[in-house]
Amino acid sequence: MRQERGALPEMRVDDRGELLRELMAVFDELPPALREAINYAPDPLDPKDLATLCRRHGAANVLAMIELKLQRRHGIASAPPGDKPS
Repeated sequence: MRQERGALPEMRVDDRGELLRELMAVFDELPPALREAINYAPDPLDPKDLATLCRRHGAANVLAMIELKLQRRHGIASAPPGDKPS
């Protein structure tokens, strides 16, 4: 299965809260249009919807930074595909 760019790997239900906490930590630094889109979303955003909004508002790098932080916290390897451990 191919993972969509910007989607969190192995996202569990309890990780949604963790993702939102990390996003709220940098919320004031997000572009104003993205903050408004998040605040006024008609439904609660799941990680996939959040990734889409970030890309649309030019903030994909923010989501990538949060993803990397969560991967490191959970010990998920971030090696590029094809790299073999030595």
